[in-house]
Amino acid sequence: MGEEYPPVAGGLGTLKTARPLPTVGSYWPYATTVWDYIRRSMPYDRTGTLSDDQVYAVTAFVLHLNRLVGEDDVVSRETLPKVKMPIAMDSCPIRART
Repeated sequence: MGEEYPPVAGGLGTLKTARPLPTVGSYWPYATTVWDYIRRSMPYDRTGTLSDDQVYAVTAFVLHLNRLVGEDDVVSRETLPKVKMPIAMDSCPIRART
């Protein structure tokens, strides 16, 4: 162990401070991007091997940690694009640099 990984939750309202904390809830503009990232990068030692249902489950968990979906909400192909992320695309720091 001993490795440190960046947090996936918290950080809301910190991006314009001296110590920004970029997390899913504070930095990512679209919930569908979270799904895509999880699909491509997990699990760490066997990337891309999760089923779509497993990816939706992990995505729902991460969104729930950020209080973006409820504990009993269903996250699916139909509902995921409807999740409102706290940061709008026009204020996304990455977008501002391009």
